[in-house]
Amino acid sequence: MNLVKKLTVSPQLTSLLQDRIAEDPTTHGAMFVPFILGSDKTTVSIATGQNEYYPLYVSLGNVHNGVRRAHRGAVHVLAFLAIAKGTS
Repeated sequence: MNLVKKLTVSPQLTSLLQDRIAEDPTTHGAMFVPFILGSDKTTVSIATGQNEYYPLYVSLGNVHNGVRRAHRGAVHVLAFLAIAKGTS
């Protein structure tokens, strides 16, 4: 989690990684592209017994925020994390 905070909070670290890619002759033409992962809770009640699912979404970090929020195919479902409700 600490690494995630450093990558999201520190533009200096991102700039450093981009500089390293640019200076290395073996990575000529390469580009640093961060991934954005997100999740939210979705309750599915039909035929599942009120199970909670957490869809895991992925998007490229170099896509403009307006495109990502406008549902133009920039965000994709990567996985469904199922959390079964237990009985107490």
